[in-house]
Parts: sequence; C-alpha cells; structure tokens
Amino acid sequence: MTEPPKDSQLETIISNHYDLGSLVDYEQLFLGYCNISYVITIEKNGKKKRYFLRRYRQGIKKEEIAFEHSVINHLTKKDFHLIAGIITTRDGKTYVQRFEEGENIFYTIFDFLTGDDRYTWVDPNCSDEDLKGAAVVLARFHNAISDLIPEGRKYEAKISDLLPETAHMVERCAQQAGKTVFDAYLLENTHLIQKTIQHVQRITEEVEYKGLPQLVIHCDFHPGNLKFQNGDITGLFDFDWSKVDVRCFDVGLALFYYCVAWAGEQDGAVHLNKVALFLDTYQNELRGASGIGPLSHAELKFLPYLISAGNIYVVNWTIRDFYSAEVDPNEYLIYLQHHVRFMKWLENKENWEQLEGATR
Repeated sequence: MTEPPKDSQLETIISNHYDLGSLVDYEQLFLGYCNISYVITIEKNGKKKRYFLRRYRQGIKKEEIAFEHSVINHLTKKDFHLIAGIITTRDGKTYVQRFEEGENIFYTIFDFLTGDDRYTWVDPNCSDEDLKGAAVVLARFHNAISDLIPEGRKYEAKISDLLPETAHMVERCAQQAGKTVFDAYLLENTHLIQKTIQHVQRITEEVEYKGLPQLVIHCDFHPGNLKFQNGDITGLFDFDWSKVDVRCFDVGLALFYYCVAWAGEQDGAVHLNKVALFLDTYQNELRGASGIGPLSHAELKFLPYLISAGNIYVVNWTIRDFYSAEVDPNEYLIYLQHHVRFMKWLENKENWEQLEGATR
C-alpha cells in the first residue's frame, strides 16, 4: 500500500465528495483491462476501513453507469449478498464526475469484497466444487435480477446485432493488419472467423430465437470475476458489461469461459463433463424455486450456438483491443489462438453432436 500525497487526485475526490474520512493508503490493482481500480484505506474516528474505487474507462457514458448502478442497487435490495454495495456521495449520487484532460471521467466507490482472486479468465481450470459454486451464483443472479427494469441505457448491441458488427470489424482489421505474429494469425484465420460468425448469426435470425426470455445479464461471468474464501464463493463483481439480452447467452458465455480447455494440445477443446456439471447445477438451482425457472427446451436448443457466440463475443474484444491499444502481440496471439482453436473444435461434427448432448 502507498501513503497518498496530500494533494493527490484520489484524496481530492474523497474529501470533496464523501463523508467517509481521510485517505491514508491506496493500492492500484492490475487485474482488469478497461477500468483503473484501487483498493483504498480510509480512516475515520481512529478506525480504518477498506473500499474499492473505480475510475471508469474513457468514453463510457453517464447512462451506462446509471444502468450498472441500478443493477447493483436492485441486487442489494434483493439481499444478494455477494456484491459490493455502492457508496453514495454527499449529495446522494452513485458516482463522481470530473472533467479531466478534455473529457468527462467518472469515479465510484464500492464496499470492499473479501476473499481471494483464485482464478483469471485465462486457463482457469476450476475445480468441480468451484464450477458448481459458480453455476449456483449465476442461477441466483438471474433469479434475483429477472424482475428489474433497469435505469439508464447500455449502448453495446445485443449479441444478435453484435455478430454482424463483429464481422465488419474483423474485415476492417484484417485490411489494416501489420506485420506482428498476431496480424499474421488473424489473416490466416479470417475466413474461419467470418464463417463461424455467419453460422451463429443465421440461428439468431430465427423466429424462435427472437422469442427467448430476456433479462439483465452479467455478460462477463468468468472465474476471474468471483471472490473465494475457503470452499465458498464470497463475491461477484464487474457489472459494467451487463446489459439486457437473452438469458441463455449469459449461460453460453459462462460455459465458454469455464469449460473450454487452454492447456497444450487440448487448447480450444471443450470439457464436456464440465459443461454437463455446470448446466445440471444451474438447472437444479432454479427447479422448484419461484422466479425465472430453469432454462427451457427452446433455450437449451440454442445453447450450443450461444456458447459459440460467447467465443465470438470475446474474439470481438481481443481484436478490438489489439488494434486500439498498445499491447503485447504475443500475449494477444495466445488469446486469438484459443478462440480459433475452439472454432476448429466446433467444426468437427462429432464434437458438435457431443456438445449438443451435454447441453440437453
């Protein structure tokens, strides 16, 4: 931890907008890719307490923050105990808006979630118990959030509309490709990526798909967004990608994160036993409970395609981030290889049929 200088930006935000006390320590976290995050320690009346402070990514709009915060506040009212509550400012707002370097920048302070960061989204290889715990958390989240009419607005498209946008983005990036190992691999596999996008897009254009249940989804439910303590999950965080979309896309994206192998020659292969375990646990958690209920027959029918869509969703981030930021081509090559190898795994008819069997 670092003792902040008296004129530090963080201290100014806290002293000018909150009644929490005085900032005495802070530590920047480097786990995320988009926002800038800190663990801060504040002292008041001789007692110290930790909080989580987020500086939102550049370009985010006020309406998007209102959407995210309405999700968190709704879950708080529903006694969903795994989330970090929002600390309001003196004037009752959930964020601080500052004009910095020519643009509006937003800050929010949250309660501090205890527990360990046991995994990241890369090669999590979760234990069966942690996998089951995650499935229970996702089911309870969907049940708690199912009656929310969110405030604000999310500007990111639903997955059915994001698929053609991703196809256009891939084509543009391929045309501007440079000479790194990432560029070369993208050019080599552009056709497969576009073919996979078209395959899933056709499914989302079906009338039955358009009738699937929609609600606020987490849209980033990977193992790195959970906190663990001993054998329990103690926290779920990062709701800034949440939006309204079909419920089974959230499940499909989670299955992609939790159940696709990364290691060696198995990279891109699906652990079918993990898919079945996660899905059975999710379904059992919602059977007999009042609320949204388990995935329907129609949702299960589309689920394999939405696992593929989850992969495309993260491909979209991988390629966009590579061409919009200064990143390590070798690191991002690992991500892109993972996505492409999963696409190749799905192309095998026997693999696809086994995946359909695991999701029934």
